[in-house]
Parts: sequence; C-alpha cells; structure tokens
Amino acid sequence: MRSGQVVLETMSPFMGNAKLKRSFFGLILILAIGFCFPIYAFSETVSLPLTLDYPLLRSLTIYTSFSDPGQTAVLLDKHDGCTNITVSEPKFSNSGSLIRFETKIKIRSGVFFRGECWMPVAWEGYMALYQKPKIDNQKWLLSFETVDSFIYDKDHQPAKIAGIIWSFVKLRVYDYLNSITLDLGPPISDVKSCLLPMFATEVRHNTRKMLDSMRPGKIHITPKALKINILADVERLLEKERSTVSETISQQELDNFIRIWETWDSFLVQMVTALSEKPLSREDHRLLLDLVLETRHRFVAELSEKNVGNDFVREQFVSVWQRLSPVLRKNLGDKPTKNLFGYLAFFTAYDALSALDKIGPSIGIEISRNGLIHLARMLNSQIDTLTYRPNVNEKLRRIFGFEPAKEPTDTILKGDEFDIEIDDDIQENEDNKLSKVIFSIFCKQVWAKARKPIPKLEYIRKWLVPKEGVNKYIKRIKGLLNSSALDVLQKSRLSKKYHRIYQRVVLSTAWQESCFRHFKIKKKRLTYLRSYNGTSVGLMQINERVWRGIYNRDHLRWNIKYNILAGCEIIELYFMKYVLRKMDQIKPFTKAKLAGLIYAMYNGGPGQFKKFLKRCKKNSLYTSDRLFIEKYTWVINSQWDNINKCLIGS
Repeated sequence: MRSGQVVLETMSPFMGNAKLKRSFFGLILILAIGFCFPIYAFSETVSLPLTLDYPLLRSLTIYTSFSDPGQTAVLLDKHDGCTNITVSEPKFSNSGSLIRFETKIKIRSGVFFRGECWMPVAWEGYMALYQKPKIDNQKWLLSFETVDSFIYDKDHQPAKIAGIIWSFVKLRVYDYLNSITLDLGPPISDVKSCLLPMFATEVRHNTRKMLDSMRPGKIHITPKALKINILADVERLLEKERSTVSETISQQELDNFIRIWETWDSFLVQMVTALSEKPLSREDHRLLLDLVLETRHRFVAELSEKNVGNDFVREQFVSVWQRLSPVLRKNLGDKPTKNLFGYLAFFTAYDALSALDKIGPSIGIEISRNGLIHLARMLNSQIDTLTYRPNVNEKLRRIFGFEPAKEPTDTILKGDEFDIEIDDDIQENEDNKLSKVIFSIFCKQVWAKARKPIPKLEYIRKWLVPKEGVNKYIKRIKGLLNSSALDVLQKSRLSKKYHRIYQRVVLSTAWQESCFRHFKIKKKRLTYLRSYNGTSVGLMQINERVWRGIYNRDHLRWNIKYNILAGCEIIELYFMKYVLRKMDQIKPFTKAKLAGLIYAMYNGGPGQFKKFLKRCKKNSLYTSDRLFIEKYTWVINSQWDNINKCLIGS
C-alpha cells in the first residue's frame, strides 16, 4: 500500500470487541491524518508530447549524419575522387503510416591506373526510403526500419541503373542511411532537470518519481511531424483546488510575486528576441508584439488592483506558449546547428508543462525562477541569469519595428528626486522668477565616479509649471508635442489623410495623461510625474514595464523631449499596426471614435481594440474613455483655456 492511501477492509460481525475497537479507532486516525495533510489519492499515467517537426528532424539528421562540407556525407572517396559516393539534401515527410526519407546521391566509379582515372562511370539521382520509426525504451535512441525503397533519376523519375552502380547503392548508401539514429537521451535528461524546479516544494518527492517513470510510448506519424508519446506516472493530491486570487496579500508575498513575474518577462523577451534575425512574416511580427504588450499590460492592471495569486504567472506561461509555439517551431531548428538538441529539449519541456497544467492545480506546478533560467538556457546556452534590466534591447526594438535607438546627448540623471534650494521669496512651481532659483542636485552615488561638476539642470527650468503665465507654458509644450509628432510622421507610412487626426490624438493624449506636466516640485524636491501605481512616467505617462527594453528608463523620467517622442511613436504604432488594419470594424465610423480607440490601446494595450468597440456598442464607456474624448473635442475646438483647470494649483 502506498503511503497516504486509505484501504478499508470488510469487518466480520463475529470479530471480537477489542479488535473491532482498535480497527475503528485506527480508521478514525487515518481519516484524521487525511484531513490534516494532503492525501495522494491515486496515480495515473499521462502522455506528454515530444514533437519532431520534419524541418527539425531534417536539421538533426544533417547535424549528426551529413556533417561533411556542404551538408553532405561522403561514404567513399578514393584516388582523388576517381571512386566517390556522396549523399546530400535529406528530406522528411509522411507517407501514410510511414516516414518518407529522401536523399540525393552522387556516384562516380572508375579504374585508377598510373595516376589517372580510367573509364569513369557517373550517376546522379535520389533514393527514397519508406521507414518505420522505432525507439529504444532504455536508451532513448530513435532509429528507422526501412520497409521499402525506390531509386529515382535526377528528374525524380523511376530509374534503372547499371549493376556496378546498384552494388554501390546497396552496399554503401542503403546501409548508411539505415544506420542513422538520433540520441534523444540528452534532451530528455535536460527536460527532467528543467521540470523539477517547476513544481512546488511540497510535491518534489512525487515530482522526482514522475520524472524517473518517464518512458517512451507510442510513435505517431502526422503530416507535419513525428510525435513520440512520453509516458509518466503522476500522483494527484486529494485536496480542494486553491484559489487563484488571494483575498489579502502581504507585502512580502507581493514582492515575491513581482520578482517571479519579472523573471518570466525576461524569459519572454529571450524567446521573442531569439527570432530577431529570422525572416518573419508581418503576421509573425504582429503576434510577437501582441504577446509582449498584452502580457505586460495585464500584469500592470492586475498589479494595480493587487489582484494576483500563485497561478497568475503559470497561466501567462501556458497561454503564451499556445500562440508562440508555432512561430518558434517554424523558425528555430530549420538549420543544422549545435543548439538543435537544446531547441528540442526546450520545445519538449514547454509542451510537457502545458500538458501537465491541464491536469489541474492538484499536480503542484509552480513556475520558478530557477526553472525559467534552466529553460532559457536551452534556447541560449550563454544565458547565466534572467535579470530584469531597464536597458534598451535593440533586438526587441527590431521585433517591434522600431529603428535603432538614438540616445539623447543630454546628461542622464538617475534617481527619483533631488533637493532644490529656493530663495525665501520664491514659491514652489513659480516660473517667472526661476532665474533666481539655484539648483543644487545631490546625487553623490551617481556622480562620484565621474568626478564631474553637478549639472545645473538649466534645461528643466522652462518645463516646470508656473503659478502665473500658464499660457506661455502651454504654448511651449504644444510646440514640443507638434514638432515631435511631425518628426514621427516624416518617417511613418501613415497616409497624409490621417496626419491631422494623429496630431490631435497626440495633443489629447498628453492632456489626458498628465495635463501637460512632466516635472513637479514638492516640498523643495524636484521629481518627475509618476502615475498613481508607480508604473508610468512623464508627460506622456509611458509605462516603464510595458515598454521595457524599447526605451531608456532614465531618459523617459528626466528628458521631456525623449518622453514625448516615445509617446508619439507608440501612438503611431497602434495607429499603423492595429487600427488601419481593422478600419472596417469601426462602425459607425466617427473621428472621435477612432481617436478614442487609439487612446484605449495606448492606455491598455492591443486587447483594448475589441473591448473599446464593445463598450461603444453598449454605450458603457469607461470614465477614461469619456474624459479623453472630451479632451479630443477641446483640442479640435482650440479650447485651451480648459487646461488651466488642471494646471493651476498643481
């Protein structure tokens, strides 16, 4: 009997009272233990997929068996090529219940005499083998048993070849091709090492048992891939499913959750940027953009409401793979490299976790930092850790369709706020007397190494909201917004008929997001504008988590021009890549609805496209929707005096 299992025996009515009492109390004790601790209710055998797409199978075969120059296998080469047998260009496909393995053959046979090749006979064609795949249950060696074979000429027509050529084909080519095997042991070992830290600590013992029980099952041949079932014995916990949302969450739990999600986001970037050099289609580029933006926007939304739980990252981990897997399989593994088995292990591990996740929370999957790092190393063996860095990632910018980053020449400030000394007769936020303000920036940690004079930050003066003379300030901000919008339009493919509405959306977004503010002074300390949840910064309120890797975090915070340009680029991205593709869905069409749709995505990500139109249809717009459309109307009608309502007294 397994530990924790309850076995009930039928009791005889003639059993003695003492024995009956002992059995009764023993049963009560077992049941009590079962209520206090998780009980392993039963064990079941599950099937996990190992998928060898035919391009990956071809690349693995080339890497292991066609490793001579030019992706060939030279089976015989004597007397400077007088006698030579070379096979190349392996291809795999399905043929009913068999694998069709085709390769090109070049044969040259002559008599080498006195340094010359006499009477050479040459033939070029193809051999097709129809094979049944087999796998060794102990060593995980994949081999192929040939059931039938055919010879074709170079035009792929059935061929009849001379006896001497046929003898070479039969003795050399046929035997070599039949001897090809793939050792799946190392990738399976990597899969096991990756899966172990992906389970909760309290179920690690059973996780090891599950991994140890892994064994090959049936092999299926499909039109696109060779699929091998991996059988594993899984024990489920007999307990109630845990809630995915905690009613209350401590600060420590929140911090731990954020750290795990940041590792997951870094892992997602690794997956996406692994495709940065691949010839992706527009649809693939858009899918990658969708996945990153939607995943990050959802995290920001959930974090703002502290609506997080243990399963949040796991759910994102699984849902992303369902959409990303086809793109990765199509573009990774199509060329023979030393990392092919790493790709196979990566695909298999991710597929296994997705399959195990369907069993339910009782199995104990828990996405961990160590597990993600191990999984990432299968894609790139050079990865040491998955650090959540704010740096610009050029590969990610390329995937998103941005040009290489151009860093401003202005001094970069690092930090959240700085002390400012102000004369006694100067009030905070006054602009007309700022010539009397002496900026003293205390940031020893940042500037100590450079040993340069502390900057006066003269460029910040005119971007502080004054208590008087607000109209001049508004004019400066509008000028900066319009010039940045024009800079973006000069590089954009956006049709000129949409330029005016684009510029208005830029102005309305700045008004809505920050009321034209970027910096503020509070209690004699200079800082940048930050959203209530601490994730968005500056005049355009660029979300640092959503756009991590695309923009420089410190410039977004302390360089108003950089912040505005980023906002203009993001608006253009949503306009070009999302709205224009689906203009026919905006019914009935109005410019205000178009503008509101762009802002809804700017504020909430690509997923807001359908949601905003649905809100319009039901006449149930969010407050933010209505406020933006109000700002948009004010911009159209040049009602700039309304901005005083939020600027004065700020």
